[in-house]
Amino acid sequence: MPFYAWRDVVRDLEPNPSLPAGMSRQSILGERAMLCMHEAFPNLKCSPHQHEAEQFSIVLKGRMRFVIGSEERVLGPGEVAHIPSGVAHSIESLEEYVQVLDVFAPLRPDILSRLEEIGRPQASM
Repeated sequence: MPFYAWRDVVRDLEPNPSLPAGMSRQSILGERAMLCMHEAFPNLKCSPHQHEAEQFSIVLKGRMRFVIGSEERVLGPGEVAHIPSGVAHSIESLEEYVQVLDVFAPLRPDILSRLEEIGRPQASM
């Protein structure tokens, strides 16, 4: 399906190994990459983790602290973090609601498993 509308994409709200409490995720899958719209409540902290997928995080709303390897920065709307494959990273949403669009390549098996678990259908326009 070549067209999607976020309003039609199922939102995962339940904490699970790939989604911390206080965060939601909507996912759109391609053949070799995935988009994930993440929303986080204020003061959310995500423990350091790493995955095979390279990641780009585009902050759309709010401010979020990113720690990538040994570097730390607070990003706001219009700013992008790049997380190379296999690099440990963590996030913190500070004192405001945050919306971040994440791009992962290749597809993350842990998120794919979760989508199968919740029986999420692909949405299109």
